[in-house]
Amino acid sequence: MGVFWPPPPLQISTARYQEIADAGFTFILNGNYVWDATGIRYSLAAAQQTGLKVLVSGDPLEAALAGNFWIQGDPSGNHPQISPQDAATSLAAVLSTYKGYSSFAGLDLADEPAADRFTTLAALVALCRQAAPTALPYINFRRIGQPWGAWGTAGMDAATYTTYIQQAVDTVRPSVLSYDRYPLNADGTDDPQYFQNWAIMRQASLRSGIPAWIYLQSVQYAGHRLPTAAELAWQVNISLAYGAKGIQYFTYWTPDPSRGSGFVPAQALITVAGERTALYDAAKRLNTGWLAPAGGQLKPLVSESVVHANDNPLPAGAIAFAPDDLLAEVSGDAVVLGRFAAVGASLSDDRTLLVANRSHSAPATARVRLKPAAVATVSRFDAVAASWLPKAGAAHLDVHLPPGGAALYRLAAK
Repeated sequence: MGVFWPPPPLQISTARYQEIADAGFTFILNGNYVWDATGIRYSLAAAQQTGLKVLVSGDPLEAALAGNFWIQGDPSGNHPQISPQDAATSLAAVLSTYKGYSSFAGLDLADEPAADRFTTLAALVALCRQAAPTALPYINFRRIGQPWGAWGTAGMDAATYTTYIQQAVDTVRPSVLSYDRYPLNADGTDDPQYFQNWAIMRQASLRSGIPAWIYLQSVQYAGHRLPTAAELAWQVNISLAYGAKGIQYFTYWTPDPSRGSGFVPAQALITVAGERTALYDAAKRLNTGWLAPAGGQLKPLVSESVVHANDNPLPAGAIAFAPDDLLAEVSGDAVVLGRFAAVGASLSDDRTLLVANRSHSAPATARVRLKPAAVATVSRFDAVAASWLPKAGAAHLDVHLPPGGAALYRLAAK
């Protein structure tokens, strides 16, 4: 669980970083003008004292290397180019500045790169792994609607985006497949391509074995509304249902409105002035009370399927529920069902089922009828006790969910 846009330079302290850790977050991507080696080291020291990890972003040498140069021989033919030897020397210098801190988690190499950067990024990822095998060479990729190439050119449709992500997998071989998509529009509507983007990223993750990460929306900015607590939970639970292994908040600290993009002084977890908002408390409850314990159960499992039941009209990219070997019927309100299994599980092994409310504005009640020939017993995960509680009978699940909520079940096979 990570945050983007942490406290600015003059607010970095052990107390401020403890505030982040207390809300259930485990790492930060530095930013918010912490873009020099002195500030980054100060951030790493504060993180080290509070148990947080830091993905270093914005180091001047690293930013120039990853953003302004192409590796020698890059098929794009773009310039200026840098030799592999000089790139290795530069990257080693960046890593040596920070890797002595136990809080150092890796380098944020690129945000939303065009496809013509992939060969160069592949070289930098390989060099990073060679120089610091335990450091994460992190890249956050583009989403549907953003261009394949230069900014200002046509945005990618679903088919083109599928190719973009597959090319990223094949060329870069990233450690994680991270992307951002902020679904809550200012006019009260939701992004119609939210599920389409998740479906494509999920498939790429499953084919490659690379875990999928996502940024969720936790701030108001141009064209996007401030999430409610339920909308925050909804983004988390839909992402879990689609197989997310990493959740990152955009943003933690509110960006100063002088940056543009329609930011408002008091509209993230922490205001521009450094005061907690109601969303901080909501995120803390969500992270510590649900995401950490439930996500801990799901993280080692593999997503087998994700389907939408009673969701009409069906969103683009979503798959409608159909009876399968375990589930016979789903009646009631619209829900999203994510099914998971242990790595290498056989058909006769147990399954885990996440049932998420399709709505972030209304509660949901649904009955999931199970196939008695396949399911021996059922237990429901208690996030407070972090334990599985047996359920009487295995004929069906009666699920009652608050807006944006979810429930987690274990289906023991016969």
